[in-house]
Amino acid sequence: MKFQRCVATLMMLVAVSAAATESVPLQITPIAPVRFEKRGDVLFADFGEDAYGNLQINFSSDPPTNIVTVRLGEKLGIDGTIDRQPFGSVNYREIFLRVAPGRRSYQLQIPSKKNHLGGQSIKMPEYIGEVTPFRYAEIEGAALPLDSSGLRQLFVHAPFDDEASQFESSDETLNAVWALCKHTMKATTAFGVYIDGERERTPYEADAYINLLSHYACDLDSHLAHETIEYLLAHPTWPTEWSLHVPMLVAADYRATGDLMFAVTNYEALKKKLLWDKARADGLLDATAIVDWPASERDGYDDGKLAPNDNRQVGPKINTVVNAFYFHALQEMATLARALKKENEARDFETNAAQVYDSFNRVFFDATRGVYIDGEGSTHASLHANMFPLAFGLVPTKHLRTVADFVESRGMACSVYGAQYLLEALFIAGRSDAAIQLMTSHSERSWWHMMELGSTMTTEAWDVEFKKNLTWNHAWGAAPANIISRFVLGVRPIQPGYSEILIAPQLGTLKWARGQVPTPLGPLTVKAMNGDVFRLEVNVPPNSKAHIEIPRRAAGQVILDGKPIAATVRDQTLTIDFLEAGSHVIESR
Repeated sequence: MKFQRCVATLMMLVAVSAAATESVPLQITPIAPVRFEKRGDVLFADFGEDAYGNLQINFSSDPPTNIVTVRLGEKLGIDGTIDRQPFGSVNYREIFLRVAPGRRSYQLQIPSKKNHLGGQSIKMPEYIGEVTPFRYAEIEGAALPLDSSGLRQLFVHAPFDDEASQFESSDETLNAVWALCKHTMKATTAFGVYIDGERERTPYEADAYINLLSHYACDLDSHLAHETIEYLLAHPTWPTEWSLHVPMLVAADYRATGDLMFAVTNYEALKKKLLWDKARADGLLDATAIVDWPASERDGYDDGKLAPNDNRQVGPKINTVVNAFYFHALQEMATLARALKKENEARDFETNAAQVYDSFNRVFFDATRGVYIDGEGSTHASLHANMFPLAFGLVPTKHLRTVADFVESRGMACSVYGAQYLLEALFIAGRSDAAIQLMTSHSERSWWHMMELGSTMTTEAWDVEFKKNLTWNHAWGAAPANIISRFVLGVRPIQPGYSEILIAPQLGTLKWARGQVPTPLGPLTVKAMNGDVFRLEVNVPPNSKAHIEIPRRAAGQVILDGKPIAATVRDQTLTIDFLEAGSHVIESR
């Protein structure tokens, strides 16, 4: 009872304080241990999943000591105890709890870490206090009057609807990857904005874009996304492509929510993010790229040459990666301008994008090899120089096969950040088998390996050998959450706010998949069976229409709700326009 009263009091304080101090009110969910053991002189608790929060301790009687040692951590050592010297920036904290006679209930006073980015790191509001990410707790003193009922992980997070999204398929690895990414989306909301991880606790544009896509795939709540975009407009970071991500962020938010007010209030600021002043006469930006992060994940970009006077970035100055992002950002700004009835500016953006498209293919495409080189003057062709143009629609139809072949041949030769665009590129090119193979791989460069290491949130890099200071709580590694929703289930908005919806499942090698995707109009459910007959069951939300794309089977016959219908044939795809709201069954035979 004391435990419930303590949590109830804390929740009341949160409710009272949130409106005054935070645009996104935070919540505290008490989590009971899934495992509690007495190990000699130590009490050990496993809470099942890593989370940002605090530890609640309720003793059943006065402890026989004045000081209790508490250890919190994300990783276990080989002996099954909390690793006190974990690699990278994997979290471990040791805290000394002073206890007093007659007082039975405690929360830890967690000191701030010195290695956060000083004044740039996001601070917790006072009504919550400092938090730390942990899954495991150890408390010294087997004689302590404490059992599992007296321990709770106080999981801090923004409002999150756990029932808004679902996914299950015939592949258990893919199901586990989805669960890993979905938990990451909830657990990394603890700061009211999208942060990059525990080491720095600060927003970055590229991190935020992947975070937004995956958050919206799991729970379509725009508050954190809007807070993050506002923060990034006031606190921009340095990489060239990160600036170009900002129009992408706002356009993705507009498509998902149908809310244009954010674009209205920030339109002029968004235009500046295009870096127009760096464009030369042929439309291409003259700017070095970060390409990927860490630097070891650039697939030998430009043979590893450094840009002049900038050891953080790589050359050449007129390069494929920056200009692929520039093309895409111009297109996104055209979308926003047209939605705002700024027709002249929309045409200007589209004209510039068309010029970049032509110059891009003239300057960067190597017709002999059928691939894109890394930049003007380079002879090297990296995965990045090809996956970004493939993902952003820069590859002419006549070159799609050779570029997609090259991208597929490189495998996961990129970071967890680059994986977002690699997977998009493969699905867009119709290489769903290859994309799903990467998401279900058990190799060192995989989401399965993150779980194999012991993490229950996505990690900053594939492993410590690729990034020495990696964290185990980095949302930019959670690309499969949005990729599964947008491409495996195939649900994407055609019109902002999902008034018109594309449902184009790409199951690849999966026998079946089913799931639920949140939209502003209500949940959309999809169940697809992948056999000699491709069967699709959908429930389209009210006030919406669905555009269906399914694979063509041998007979070329389409059955809609029990009746044969005509469908448009494109390559090996059958298209139905536009399906009314409600439940429908479509079969391709």
